[in-house]
Amino acid sequence: MSQDEVQSRDAVADEGRGANSELSQMMRGGRSFSGRERNCFFLNTGASIDAAGRFANISAVSGLDYPDDGRAVVLTDWDNDGDVDMWISNRNAPRLRLMRNDSPAGNHFLALRLEGNGKTTNRDAIGARVEVVVSSQPSEKRQLKSIKTLRAGEGYLAQSSKWLHFGLGSTKAIEKVVVRWPDGRIEQFTGIISDRRYRLIQGSGEAREIDIPKRET
Repeated sequence: MSQDEVQSRDAVADEGRGANSELSQMMRGGRSFSGRERNCFFLNTGASIDAAGRFANISAVSGLDYPDDGRAVVLTDWDNDGDVDMWISNRNAPRLRLMRNDSPAGNHFLALRLEGNGKTTNRDAIGARVEVVVSSQPSEKRQLKSIKTLRAGEGYLAQSSKWLHFGLGSTKAIEKVVVRWPDGRIEQFTGIISDRRYRLIQGSGEAREIDIPKRET
């Protein structure tokens, strides 16, 4: 015999209340919607001129493979020591993790902050494309460059720093920096030295060095 309409509605309501109770207990207990899935971290191992890029899974050795219910990753040089650190936001506790990069010093970097003209380009220069061209060896078949785009968001309720951080490895000499601003104009900056921070203002053609002291942590 089928249930009448009233009994059917009551049964559905009871099931809904039971499901909400289970969900509430799971959230209060800090359990993840992803089960036991851990964070993953991959290292770009680089590539030769004629080979495709490769990545290595270093989740465990990096210390990032927490079983957290992660939601977003924010990249920034938090301690101003020239390498990129990481903030991770989670749905469960701890809500925030700071993963400070304590890799041995020795490689070179370049940090750039862009400023649009506020007329044809937004002041934060969101959407700009930056190429850092480094001095190549005579044996290289092509000019070496690193490319980044300035974005406004990085994940759920998160945004990385507006500083564009370029890891240069063992390369120290920089030939030029080329910026394609959001309005389509292309501007070139020279006289830039590695291991420093610069502000690039649209239309100035000049890279202005910024001195930022290291943060005590």
